[in-house]
Amino acid sequence: MADFEALRIAQQPHLRKPILIAGFAGWNDAGEAASSAVRFIQRRWRADTIADIDPEYFYDFTQMRPQVRLKDSERIVEWPPNTFSAKRVEHLDRDVILLSGVEPHLAWRSYTEAILEVCEKFEVAGVVLLGALLGEASHAKPVRVTGSATADWLSEALSLGERTRSTYQGPTGIVGVLSQLLREREIPTASLWANVPFYVQRTPNPKGSLALLERLNAGFDLQLTLHDLEVFAARFEAQVAADIEQNPEIAEYARRVADAVDEEGDDTEIADEDAETPEELPDAASMVEDLERFLREQRGGDA
Repeated sequence: MADFEALRIAQQPHLRKPILIAGFAGWNDAGEAASSAVRFIQRRWRADTIADIDPEYFYDFTQMRPQVRLKDSERIVEWPPNTFSAKRVEHLDRDVILLSGVEPHLAWRSYTEAILEVCEKFEVAGVVLLGALLGEASHAKPVRVTGSATADWLSEALSLGERTRSTYQGPTGIVGVLSQLLREREIPTASLWANVPFYVQRTPNPKGSLALLERLNAGFDLQLTLHDLEVFAARFEAQVAADIEQNPEIAEYARRVADAVDEEGDDTEIADEDAETPEELPDAASMVEDLERFLREQRGGDA
């Protein structure tokens, strides 16, 4: 239980062995791919809210300002949302809980305890954590989805390879912290990561969201209709291509990345048990240095 009443239960429907699918805006959400994927499912299913986490204890509102909106001509204040919603999936033998969250600034242990309380209260059978990271990926290629699972049934459902233990050490996000706590509680857990190009500035990135949703759709037979998102992703790719072609240096760099992806092949699935950053990918600072070095070479050594 959390040290204070951070978790607010709105209703307690009977759910059958639910899977919790979670995505968090923030550090683990490059291109907003993960958080957008969860919101897409919530909207498509019109899932009913069953609980939320009171934001008062977890955010510095000078960093993340509340938003004022007009609803039915009335002004309302919207706070950083951490909403649990549920859907009874009639054609399956299990239901789904969705968590659309925002990585907190403060009190991470109490925040994660509130999530674990939901897992206990609704007898969650497994958790799938969505994330997105910046990598040496090509905007013109299909988005690569990597990940890991602590249980064979999740690994098989999500088409993840043999589990190996990551050697990553360094800063982590809420996905990494929550994943570790879920393992300690022996709750079956999987993570899926969309690898999005670090040189693409447009946000949100619907190609990343689409790749995550396609893996979930196939793995759990969610029967989500993704056609409109596919159209949006195609338009996004065309817009990115047009942006890049305006800068010949970046266009040449993007072509180099695409060629490198082709040489590596598409079967380089990563399955790190503690996936934070796939080991084959350099960190963001190294990628920026690589890009800057390439641009200097193109300009004949000028800064």
